[in-house]
Amino acid sequence: MAEARPARRHRLVLLLPFVWQLALAPVANGVTWRPLGLPFQMVWQMAGVLVASAAIAWVFGRDEAAGIDADDAA
Repeated sequence: MAEARPARRHRLVLLLPFVWQLALAPVANGVTWRPLGLPFQMVWQMAGVLVASAAIAWVFGRDEAAGIDADDAA
């Protein structure tokens, strides 16, 4: 009998960093506000790194909770 595969839809969250960088870039380019004396685009990129790290950590946690390990992913 075939083994049930755990749902992996939560991995779509990994698209969020790409949307952050590609789709929302025009929004960030039009901002002239300088938080902490830095150009807004630089702050946007640093925030994007945090968003990407959080997305990866969240998906990793969901994979562990679902019992998906490296052997299952292959």
